[in-house]
Amino acid sequence: MSDKNSQDPKVQPRTNPLIWLGIMALAAALVLLVFIALYKKGASVGELAPKIEKKVKAESAAAAVDLEKLKTFTPELVSKGAALFQINCASCHGPKGEGDGPRAAELNPRPRNFHSETFRFGAFGSQIFNTVTNGSPGTSMPSFALLPPEDRWALVHFVRSQIPDAPEESPKQAETKTAQPKETETASQAQTAAELAKAELVQGPRIPILLAMQRMAEPTPPMQPQSVLSLEKEGAVLFARYCMPCHGPAGESRQTVYLLRINPDRFVR
Repeated sequence: MSDKNSQDPKVQPRTNPLIWLGIMALAAALVLLVFIALYKKGASVGELAPKIEKKVKAESAAAAVDLEKLKTFTPELVSKGAALFQINCASCHGPKGEGDGPRAAELNPRPRNFHSETFRFGAFGSQIFNTVTNGSPGTSMPSFALLPPEDRWALVHFVRSQIPDAPEESPKQAETKTAQPKETETASQAQTAAELAKAELVQGPRIPILLAMQRMAEPTPPMQPQSVLSLEKEGAVLFARYCMPCHGPAGESRQTVYLLRINPDRFVR
């Protein structure tokens, strides 16, 4: 009987459990080796993190110091500001800052002409920097605070290059005005508001002439067709005036026309 069971192909031989224990031990050892290797790598990266942070802080501090140099007018900054102006400002202020950009006619008040008009918040470098950073409330001038400070100072130098006899300020004045933009802005806003009110009383409000000319150049829209009801009413009046004597009030052709000696065609069959 035992010989038959040993020769039966359906009976599976038992696996030695020690083999499975050995496989599990090897797998655990492999996982442990991988963990140790990654742990050492992470520890080395962690040691470098404070050094990297110190380096970034040192670079940012150096950049803050170099930013002071950007307040000095240079041809390189003017050239850079001109390129930035064409991208960010020329659509409203025009390519040369004359207030004649493609969108100028749509804006009220119109963009400022740097060559002939006074600046709302002042024409010092620090004042223009604050205007570029904060925008001009009550107008279409937005804030460009998302631009890096070096780009904003480049724009400042280009704008000042377009101002005839641009006023100069001492470094102490620039530092004070840049450090306290709200106080300067409030005082300049009050002064500018009074000047604008006085100018409007003398000259009256500015009229967007280009917008008016554009509107005049637009073709007159075609006349809209009348509704069916209005046409029916007009037709009924005309029918009663010219047609009813022969065709009848309801188009039944019941009346004989003496002159024609015929019955008018019937509209109602």
